[in-house]
Amino acid sequence: MKTSTKIWMCLAGVALVALGVLCIKYPGSTLLSLAWVFGLIFFLGGCTEMAAWAATRRFMPRSGLMFFSALLQIIFGCLMFFHPAPVMLALPFLFAFWLLFEGINLAIGSFDFKQVGFRNWWIVCCFGVLAACFGFYCLVNPNVSVETIAWIVGLGIIIDGIGNWVKVAVVNKVEKRFVKLHDRLKEVEDITWEDVKK
Repeated sequence: MKTSTKIWMCLAGVALVALGVLCIKYPGSTLLSLAWVFGLIFFLGGCTEMAAWAATRRFMPRSGLMFFSALLQIIFGCLMFFHPAPVMLALPFLFAFWLLFEGINLAIGSFDFKQVGFRNWWIVCCFGVLAACFGFYCLVNPNVSVETIAWIVGLGIIIDGIGNWVKVAVVNKVEKRFVKLHDRLKEVEDITWEDVKK
């Protein structure tokens, strides 16, 4: 890898880490800028879940909740996409409702997993209950929702920035190993047949 590419990757990592810190420090601004992005994510997630529902509805008798969840995600996604400013104010509540509903959906769906023979269905159920409880807590305390969203986004961006630094470090390590291997192969090539006989 070229040195200039490594420098750009490191600089991008610094910029991403700084952006992540700003997202955590200014949660209100983060919500405003993310309303459109979340709209797109909700819409795509709803379409994906709708496709999953269409594929599994014959095998999972309680999948009507999955259809309703997908429909809600698509509606929320369209609202956020076309009206980001008003949605920003409602985003903490939407996040709390979504988390609560998805937790309940996951907990109920775990019994379908049990029915089809998935042994660890109870783990899915526990995660669903935890998500529902956290969603209810965020609904009662919307400031927690704002901070949680900002923290999730900020930490995700910071991790991505650190990932750039890790990539550069790994590439450097691999390049050093290739240089050492190349030097060893060159030493082997320099050994003549007469040296082997000795």
